[in-house]
Amino acid sequence: MTSDSSGAGLQSRRSREVLSSDGTRLFVEEYGLGDDAPLLVFSHGWACHGRFWRPQIEHFANTHRVVVYDQRGHGWSDRGHTPFSSSLLGDDLEAVLRAVVTSSRKALVTGHSMGGMSIMGWAAEHPESVPLLSRGAVLASTGSSQLVSRSTLIGSPRRFRASLERAFAAGLAIAGPEMPDTRFNRRLVKYGTLGPHAPADVVAECSDIVLQCPPVVRGMWGKVLATIDVSKGVDSLAVPTTVIVGSADKLTPEVHSIDLAERLQQRGRLHDFVTLPQIGHMTNMEAPNDFNEATARLDAVTVES
Repeated sequence: MTSDSSGAGLQSRRSREVLSSDGTRLFVEEYGLGDDAPLLVFSHGWACHGRFWRPQIEHFANTHRVVVYDQRGHGWSDRGHTPFSSSLLGDDLEAVLRAVVTSSRKALVTGHSMGGMSIMGWAAEHPESVPLLSRGAVLASTGSSQLVSRSTLIGSPRRFRASLERAFAAGLAIAGPEMPDTRFNRRLVKYGTLGPHAPADVVAECSDIVLQCPPVVRGMWGKVLATIDVSKGVDSLAVPTTVIVGSADKLTPEVHSIDLAERLQQRGRLHDFVTLPQIGHMTNMEAPNDFNEATARLDAVTVES
């Protein structure tokens, strides 16, 4: 499940293992230039893995040192024995950053969906590390809490909403069967994660990634996401931060990003708020140029000389 070796920047792939605080092995890949180059670290979301960041690797690897890692249980990272939690997401990101940040190069940390929650969980659990290890953050297609109640994945009359929310939360936590690579399941991936005009090749790539997630891992992390609350981490994210969201996102609708942007703005930490019209949850894959440009703008104002 590693990123493939084609495309600009992917030829320079280097892999390593990082041990998290509980001894769990995390799989980390580096692309592009060496330790002296500006550092970008990317954290993927639920049911994905490092290949999810292919458009960003290809764009930035010729000028940056690009680091991606598989969340525990995803891709080539071990599941470990510690119960899954938002604090564990933060601990894993802390371990990766400690392993790759150098004395002269802090990381611009980008997180998508559960990866954004990893950043907020990290800031909540390790607030002293935020200014020490990072120079900025990108929170993409994510929210800090109330994921079930604010989701628009299942439309329903108000009188049925509470029952459907309970069923949705329970469904997230169920390991369920394998999701075979069928036309129906690819349509499900498109409906849940992409905008109405997503190109066929983007639908195919996202489906390839999501359908590979082990059902047990999907259920274990889904149980965490059903009740997650990493709001505390927003207040501890003491670096310039960009918020990105697609207007057609059903999983983490725009209301989450508006709240995040307002909270960051109140603390003088919001650098940019980007809404991508008619784009779904997979913003970095469906609108890579806009996503990369927003990331580059934050990189330009935070990069060390």
